Amino acid sequence: MMVAGLISCGETSKEKDKKETKLEDDKIENTGISFNIPSPSEQFEIISYLDGIKDLSLINDPKRRYEGSLKQSLNFGAYIADVAYLTCFDETSKYLQYFNQLEKVGKDLGISEVFTSEMTSLIKDYSNSPDSLFKLSNDTYTKSFQKLIDIEKGAELSLMLAGGWLETMHLIIGTSKGFGLSPKIDKILVDQKIVAENLIDFMIDYQDDKDVLNYMTKMGKILDLYQELDCVVENTNVNEKDGKIMISGGETCTMNKKTYNKLKELIKTYRTEVVE
Repeated sequence: MMVAGLISCGETSKEKDKKETKLEDDKIENTGISFNIPSPSEQFEIISYLDGIKDLSLINDPKRRYEGSLKQSLNFGAYIADVAYLTCFDETSKYLQYFNQLEKVGKDLGISEVFTSEMTSLIKDYSNSPDSLFKLSNDTYTKSFQKLIDIEKGAELSLMLAGGWLETMHLIIGTSKGFGLSPKIDKILVDQKIVAENLIDFMIDYQDDKDVLNYMTKMGKILDLYQELDCVVENTNVNEKDGKIMISGGETCTMNKKTYNKLKELIKTYRTEVVE
């Protein structure tokens, strides 16, 4: 998903180098304003600084038609992840058809009043500025959360988030050169445990819906794999520096080849179920 030279959303290599450390420090606490769930764009904003290879064959076909609320909701989320991918990597000639598909699926789901006007504005006003589109798509994504809940579309939103996260994980893994060959992406995959936990916490309120419960169960099986990471526990230390409280220690986990391969296979299985 990353080209050689670590292409990010319109920034030079020096700018990326300056920001890389800040992203590593901030990515957990800044993963999303609403419900602590990051938008796909926020995921890719981090990934765009890392050590992988861009591959457009990974994204979903925008010409597919999906029937039924389950498939439409899941793939609405997946298409948002794909739009974030295309936007971040300046593939502006390709993302218009994804917006068109999102508009169609949004209409089928009865959520076009939430998304359509924002998407039209994105295309009209920001088509020549991928970085601005990238930022605005984050803003739109965040504001849309509460709107969907207000119109009693929380179950659909849960499935959109699940579909978006599975597509994001598929793209992250597809970006990697392989276990150990993209160590920064290996770390990002470890950090996705927190994202999955936050997503399940959000979905709990809508688990009476059988489809939401089904995908909560799938997410739980993915989280089970994280129990096999290599983890060490260090004493927690609390220090004060420059008037700020600094906490270090606790549990630190790293990816291993066995877990990486299991995660890759399970994400492939669930993502295939979503898009086919």
